[in-house]
Amino acid sequence: MGGVQVSSVALSDAPARKEYRPDHPLADEQGYVSFSNVDPIAEMVDMIAASKSYEANVEVFNTSKSLLRKTLTLGE
Repeated sequence: MGGVQVSSVALSDAPARKEYRPDHPLADEQGYVSFSNVDPIAEMVDMIAASKSYEANVEVFNTSKSLLRKTLTLGE
């Protein structure tokens, strides 16, 4: 049966977001704390776009299947 396969994984080269928080327990010697460089808004937009693309592909598949079934009943 088919499925989804990952063709590659790309790591971001964006630097970690740093905030000055000298009282934070994970702060470095200069008082900066490194946070993830993941942009949740961009990730959400990508997720919604992928979901809509998947829905469109399923709709195309279902429409073509329905048309094929109707074509097969023309000879009856």
